[in-house]
Amino acid sequence: MYRYTSSAALVLPAILLLSGCDGLHKGASASDSSAIVHDGSRVTVPTNNPLSSRLQVQAAELTTVQRQVAAPASVEADPARYARILPPLSGHILQLFVRPGDSVKKGQELLIIDAPDFVGAQADYSRSRSVLSQAEHALTRQQDLAAHGIVGQRDIDQAKTDRESALSDFNRAKDRLRLLGMDPDKTELGAPLIVRSPLSGKVIEVSTAAGEFRNDPNAPLMTVADLSTVWVTANVQEKDIHYVHNGDPAAATFAAYPNETFRGRVLFVADVLDPDTRTAKVRVAFNNEDGRLRPAMFATVVLKTWDTKELTVPTSALVMAGNHITVFVQVGPNTFEQRAVQTGEQQGDRTIIKGGIQVGDKVLIREGALLQ
Repeated sequence: MYRYTSSAALVLPAILLLSGCDGLHKGASASDSSAIVHDGSRVTVPTNNPLSSRLQVQAAELTTVQRQVAAPASVEADPARYARILPPLSGHILQLFVRPGDSVKKGQELLIIDAPDFVGAQADYSRSRSVLSQAEHALTRQQDLAAHGIVGQRDIDQAKTDRESALSDFNRAKDRLRLLGMDPDKTELGAPLIVRSPLSGKVIEVSTAAGEFRNDPNAPLMTVADLSTVWVTANVQEKDIHYVHNGDPAAATFAAYPNETFRGRVLFVADVLDPDTRTAKVRVAFNNEDGRLRPAMFATVVLKTWDTKELTVPTSALVMAGNHITVFVQVGPNTFEQRAVQTGEQQGDRTIIKGGIQVGDKVLIREGALLQ
């Protein structure tokens, strides 16, 4: 009796132990049944996994996308309407007639220079005029004497030669004064050198003052520009040049006026590229009667806009995997395949896909990072 009882006592704990182990095994199996299963690039999410209810898919589709050629740019003055006023001769600045911001007309007086060479040019003109007058009188006298048989043809020819030489010197001296802005037929000799504006516009810079001595012919005294029309010069990438043509409409936004759009037209497309930046200069003319656009302002110019159909997915569907951008494509109930894709630019909350998936593929748009 004792021996039997002892055997039962030994067997019962063993049975209980095995029973307990079986229960633990069944518990582990229940836990594993909800785990995400990875099989190569495929991922399966069991329906009893909490993540299953949060998965959301959407078909990749063709979307109308607005394309445009845009480029950074800056404002420039029209070179034909922009003049740096250089000193025509060395001398002292006697008087300024204008200040920065003043409007001027073509031919208006800007400043006066006391230039010794200008005084010398007037003296040369006066002397050449006297010599020409004497040569003309001498020719007239020789012709009169020849008419009375007193002198021969040789004397008349010499008088003509002297007269032609004197006329040449006179014209040269007169032209020099005119190049310096003085018309000797209308201005009394002895006047100081007056520098006049070569165009109508505004004085945008003055870099001299009365009393200064200027002898550098390349150092501007002031700058006058007509900014009623300005150029906005953009640097367009090589791949986009074929979209842009002379006369095309263009729109620009400026850092100074971020909420406004200015309209203009393409004036010029460069025939050569910058070898360093691989861009070509495109100049757009803009009306600037109100003077709001100033040289050196920064802008962004849109030169071409058109609509196209592109394959897109929500940007939230993109998942980084190492150095690749991927999406999870649904290939079965709660089963997804991770595929690398080639992306284009982002359009709002969607991203253009250049390759890797096709139209109609259903991609996971949420929680993709949790499936890796």
